[in-house]
Amino acid sequence: MTEPAARRTRMPGEARRRRLLEEAIRLFGKRGFEGTSLEAVATSAGVRKQTLLYYFPTKDALLEACVQETSRRVAETLTAALEEETSSSHKAEAVIHTLFRVAEEWPDFPQFIREASRLGPEVIERFAGVLEPLRRRALLFLQQGMSEGAIRSQDPALLLFTLYTAVVGSITEAGVLRAVVGEDQSRTALHRREQELLRFVRNALAPGEGGTAGTGASTGA
Repeated sequence: MTEPAARRTRMPGEARRRRLLEEAIRLFGKRGFEGTSLEAVATSAGVRKQTLLYYFPTKDALLEACVQETSRRVAETLTAALEEETSSSHKAEAVIHTLFRVAEEWPDFPQFIREASRLGPEVIERFAGVLEPLRRRALLFLQQGMSEGAIRSQDPALLLFTLYTAVVGSITEAGVLRAVVGEDQSRTALHRREQELLRFVRNALAPGEGGTAGTGASTGA
């Protein structure tokens, strides 16, 4: 009891709010929304429940803030990765590398998204809403690539949805892998899945029949 009390006296307001969000994301991902109480989040963050309620008046408000926080961090990380990657042919791969790196370095994120998605499509829609500028940017990239013949002609929106579900579906299982096979083996499995997805994406974007013609270009070979 001494350590939480000490943290209550030292933690400034914004740091306390961030701490609450971190613990809520972690506990929602580990125990699920229904299985996590506000009292548990407050205790884990080292504050009283009344303090948590000052920042987040309801459990739904806390969940909404967690969705905003995870989507903001992912959007900022992806935007930075896309700006650093100068080669158009490697931007899709940069997105995959970035998301898998986030899943490995921030394991609470994929677990939270996995559990939050079970609460209904509106939760994921709010997450996707923050990523909307990136979605429009990706669609423009696909449409331009198809018009130039660099990407096989197909429905760009459907292709983007397929790629999105494949990547997100893979990283959200990171927590399950960790629980079943352990930390080291789960990392190996996650890296293997990343390579499988990279091959899938290269074939999906390649302009040649069967997806083989553009594989060399997409890998920089």
